[in-house]
Amino acid sequence: MSSNALTLGDPLLDQEHAELQRLIDVLQAAPPDAALAALDALKAHAALHFGQEDGDLRRLGGANATCHLDEHAAVLRSLDEVRAVLERPQPPADLVGRLAAELSRWLPEHVQAMDAGIASVRTRERFGGAPVQLTRRSAS
Repeated sequence: MSSNALTLGDPLLDQEHAELQRLIDVLQAAPPDAALAALDALKAHAALHFGQEDGDLRRLGGANATCHLDEHAAVLRSLDEVRAVLERPQPPADLVGRLAAELSRWLPEHVQAMDAGIASVRTRERFGGAPVQLTRRSAS
């Protein structure tokens, strides 16, 4: 995944998204005896991050905000559901890997499709304009 997929030009959001991906990577690499701790760390960070975004979303309102709020709630619910399965005797061996892979696929899409609006609003409120992001094109 390109690091550009997680950046929006809002330093706080960009840092939070990088930390989410780092914690997803830790979960992916966690041995079975460390999976619960890795999942708990990811959930704690996600809940904090989503809570901060959710405040902005509630203030902004609208159908897009509702969808975004619902998506955050669904991710947190999924983390809780996986945790419950991991606490059972003999959970599926591939459960954590599948969750981490799905979250790694989901996060860049979520950032670019949904969080970009929050970054734009935050930047307009702070500076009176939208964030500008410069990227280097690769020579083909």
